Amino acid sequence: MKITKERLATKGWADEEIDKTITILEKAKEKRHPRILLLDKTVYWIALLLVIFGNFAFSTFLIPILITFNNVSLYFIILLLAASFGIIMSVVIKDIEDLERKHHLAMLLIVPIIGLINFFIVVNITNNNPIADVLQYYHNPFLIGIVYLIGFMLPYSYLVFEEKWRR
Repeated sequence: MKITKERLATKGWADEEIDKTITILEKAKEKRHPRILLLDKTVYWIALLLVIFGNFAFSTFLIPILITFNNVSLYFIILLLAASFGIIMSVVIKDIEDLERKHHLAMLLIVPIIGLINFFIVVNITNNNPIADVLQYYHNPFLIGIVYLIGFMLPYSYLVFEEKWRR
């Protein structure tokens, strides 16, 4: 949670106290050690990579579910599991300090695109599985990817909009 002038003013701080506090915080941010800045960037990129690999692991975990189900319950399960994974990702991202707008934008663009590609590949693999041929279950990779994307991005979108509305 960022400290802003508006937020401090709503809590009853005097203008002089607000200006002094903001100045102190800005000076502290400028005087951070370069290694701390590097660590902040590294933590963000590691979190991004973990989310991407987690997406891949999650999509491969769904292969048995894709083989087993072929109706609305499949989409509900995917939506529920994707939302759970999205909540985990949102908590990790929220706990990283000093994320700028470009970091959120990268997260909103990179993760969904890679998630869609993962699901497209996994659903195609599942559709070509001999067990799926016997059961005659064929899934639309694009539709399943979109359902996953919606479930995955809902918690993160809520986080971003919640921060906007608080300001």
